[in-house]
Amino acid sequence: MRTTAAEIADGIHRLGSSHHNFYLIVEGGRATVIDAGGSNDLRRLSAALEGLGLAFEDVEAVLVTHAHSDHIGFAGLASRRGIPVKVHEDEAAYARDRSAGSQMRPTDLPLWKPRTWVFLAEMLRAGAHKAYPVPSVETVEDGDLLDVPGRPTVVATPGHTAGHAAYVLTRRGVLFSGDALATRSFVRGGVGPQFLDDVFHTDPDRARRSLDRLAALDADLLLPGHGDPWSGPIAELVARARG
Repeated sequence: MRTTAAEIADGIHRLGSSHHNFYLIVEGGRATVIDAGGSNDLRRLSAALEGLGLAFEDVEAVLVTHAHSDHIGFAGLASRRGIPVKVHEDEAAYARDRSAGSQMRPTDLPLWKPRTWVFLAEMLRAGAHKAYPVPSVETVEDGDLLDVPGRPTVVATPGHTAGHAAYVLTRRGVLFSGDALATRSFVRGGVGPQFLDDVFHTDPDRARRSLDRLAALDADLLLPGHGDPWSGPIAELVARARG
């Protein structure tokens, strides 16, 4: 279990576990959080901030790629501490009301595969079975350049959910892809850039079309919601994911 931040690029730290990621961007003593893991992952964020000499008061925003419970987990708790939580405008209703979107059920997965149970166990440890709404969520739009540490740009990538969004640090060539593009499968096994199995997506065809948005980005470091960081031109990583 990863309980402290691992710096994977200057000022960019990876948190979470071997099965799910969220990230911390630190610049000038201020921070941006990308995704919010499971509800139990707030302690991981707290430990990471403390290790970097920071506190919750130094976090300017939590940017959520989508409102599945393993990505928005502690966002509601962060919001109660006064930290702005931002999602794409088409994801806001789901973030505010957990009944307003599509959440995959464990019974949708191939439960006969041992690796599925390993994944589900990790999600339980992270608190992904608990999904707290975020009543005061703020919205962003495609193309917005956000005035928070890292200066991320919003890239709408619908299909995994209706309002899924990736975030790109254009000046640094870093892409936080959420679940639009992964580097590890918990159903098929194997690592490397890949499109998640259709069962994970609300609209798989739309999610595949959203890969075009990622392929057009000038970035060469992929930081996914699931799997290890992966280097290389994003267009090449998308082509590999498409097989």
